[in-house]
Amino acid sequence: MLRKIVYNVLVNKSKDYKVLSVRNSALFINGAKASESFVYVIPHIDFPEHIKSKQLIEDQLVKRRVNIDLNKIENLWTIYEDLKQRKSEYDKKKVEISSKLGKLIKSDPEGQEAKELKIKIDLIKDNIRKLKNPLWSAEEAAIVEVLKLPNVLHPQTPDVNQVVHTHLSPPTCKKDHLKIGSDLGIIDFKRNENYYLKGDGAIFELGAKFYFNSELRRYKFHQFSNPDFVKSVIVEGCGLDHTNPDATFILHHNEDSKVNPDSRLHLTGGGSLPSFFAYYAKNVVYSKALPLRFFSMGRQYVPSPTEEDSLFHVSQSSVVQLFGATKNSEDLDIMLQELKDLLMSVYGELGYHFRISIISADKLFLWESLRVAVEMFSTSLNTYIEVANISVSGDFISKRLMLTYVENKQSNFPHIISGTLLNVPKFLACVLEQDADFVLPEQFRVENWSTN
Repeated sequence: MLRKIVYNVLVNKSKDYKVLSVRNSALFINGAKASESFVYVIPHIDFPEHIKSKQLIEDQLVKRRVNIDLNKIENLWTIYEDLKQRKSEYDKKKVEISSKLGKLIKSDPEGQEAKELKIKIDLIKDNIRKLKNPLWSAEEAAIVEVLKLPNVLHPQTPDVNQVVHTHLSPPTCKKDHLKIGSDLGIIDFKRNENYYLKGDGAIFELGAKFYFNSELRRYKFHQFSNPDFVKSVIVEGCGLDHTNPDATFILHHNEDSKVNPDSRLHLTGGGSLPSFFAYYAKNVVYSKALPLRFFSMGRQYVPSPTEEDSLFHVSQSSVVQLFGATKNSEDLDIMLQELKDLLMSVYGELGYHFRISIISADKLFLWESLRVAVEMFSTSLNTYIEVANISVSGDFISKRLMLTYVENKQSNFPHIISGTLLNVPKFLACVLEQDADFVLPEQFRVENWSTN
């Protein structure tokens, strides 16, 4: 019943098109908006195939604790398909009549049959014209909602956090990293958006990045240089809300002019997943080049989630970010295990307590199917803090931003793995709160710095 009502609204009330066509997506731009906005990429939508596993989707939405009405989306999609089918039938009929009329014009252009066919073509053209706006509106309404559906969960994703590895014992002394850092003269903290690392703090930052650089190269990963700014389409393509100021730093125009909210720049930093996809969106990779094994060292900018002053909540972090792509999920799982081993090795050699956990479904981002986290204990917060992570997204983002590879003359979507393998502020904060006094790790000393 609901579908019939909405269908009638879309078909019969084209005068309301301006209201129905308010756009909420930078990723999907159809014919109605193509004259206003440049179409960078056309996402691959496989909802008809996806919805065949409706019960699985509903179960996973419950596990994620996501409030999405799947029936509503299915109804919107059916309306869109019905309108598209109607237009297809009109187009087919138009071609048939045009072909028949073309033959009649050569033999009897002024005959009664020719006149009737001309009238029929005019009526069909008028029907197509009237159907165009409702079809665009229905298409946008359906696809925008489909793009809000989360990624399919990985088989290893648990319902509650699962600890899979623990190294040493957590600290017991009650310490506050900001006080220790200030007493040692290595942290000058103003606020979450404004802080400085000095002396051994600055050496710790650079030394940690060089240490991870060396270890990643040993695992055959290659360093990559990324932009600090990305467009709205990349942010949304990576599964983030490009209109939410709490998700990314959005650059606004200073001029007193109307700004398209779907076409802005976002400050994410070169150490972020969107910055990698700023390069790989709408890109065809040679199948022989897979798997891709890259990392970047740079900044990561994320709006502070709280007013509480702490290195755990700073909006600018020095990080090491990883990006990998494989042909299929099996190869991706192999790389995932390799990266788990890498994290256990590099953090284990530093001599601090940490644990590796697989994060529960309800704590994952929309684009993640699995996340493995390195957690260290904070004595000031009396809880574990995620200082590093590996996220599996499969072909979810590849389909949205059209990263493909060709094999056997068929286009395929690579499976993506990414992660922040080192977040310096969070890592340093936990290190300062260890039982022993702060000492610069041997691996981070200047004499051991190397990028070879």
